[in-house]
Amino acid sequence: MKRFLMGWILLILFAGLFPGAAPGQQRPPPQRPDTADLVFEREVFFYPQYERRNPFVPLLDGAEGGPRFEEIRLLAVIYSSNPDLSVALFGPRAGEGEAEQQAARRTYRARRGERLGNVRILEIQQTRVVVEVEEFGLTEQHIMELQRPGQGGSL
Repeated sequence: MKRFLMGWILLILFAGLFPGAAPGQQRPPPQRPDTADLVFEREVFFYPQYERRNPFVPLLDGAEGGPRFEEIRLLAVIYSSNPDLSVALFGPRAGEGEAEQQAARRTYRARRGERLGNVRILEIQQTRVVVEVEEFGLTEQHIMELQRPGQGGSL
């Protein structure tokens, strides 16, 4: 009988010390806060201007308007001994479809240092124009020759 009473006493003591150990007794669910503060921090990347371009900068600038180098040809040059007064006239390239040619029948004029689409005029000479073409962040120099009827090409 003493053993029986001692067993119950030990069981009651252990149940008081370890509330989850008592049979039939359940633990209450953990309390969760009703609202949680979410903090979003944006990571900022910086790319140095070595030989690689920043991959997050758009390839084509939204302010870049006008015709592209592939779409124009040199029509005429108004040459002056003062390089700032010389003017080059550009028009649509020959060989386009009739509908495209009707839409692109515009003559552009530019002086040294001005931009025309992705083209910048570097130098205007009597029969040719030296231009700098920018494509995808790279620049190339091209020479646009004035085509005359006897030299081939079409006007």
